[in-house]
Amino acid sequence: MIDFTKFNTVREFRDYIQETVTWVHTVKDAERYLRSHMPLESYYQDKIKKHLEREYPETSFVWKESAGIYCQQGIPDICFVLEGQYFGFEVKRPILGVTSKIQEATIASIRRAGGIAEVVATPAEVDTIIEKWGNCSKEKI
Repeated sequence: MIDFTKFNTVREFRDYIQETVTWVHTVKDAERYLRSHMPLESYYQDKIKKHLEREYPETSFVWKESAGIYCQQGIPDICFVLEGQYFGFEVKRPILGVTSKIQEATIASIRRAGGIAEVVATPAEVDTIIEKWGNCSKEKI
């Protein structure tokens, strides 16, 4: 499986994949390839949730926010509380993921309220955010 997280742009991915996939010539072709071969957003959400549960088992609480008719729109996909600090992780597919206006507004509201909210695609990005903003580190746990 290709590590899609190592590419920053569709153009960069196209340049990489052109050598092995003969029908990918344009950025639009590369985008089509990505949409059909890259795991869904739920795959990345699950990886992040399991990572948080494994790395912070004693001093945290993590949940996957459900979307639905009775739910508040824009709430980050993964909600995580670590030693009293709230983190909201809006999970997007690498390269392709785009936040909606309501997600951007919700992230801004969480930040104004003192929480941490970021857009991520990988557990490594989550760890970087926790290390930067968290009140604790894995070493203390």
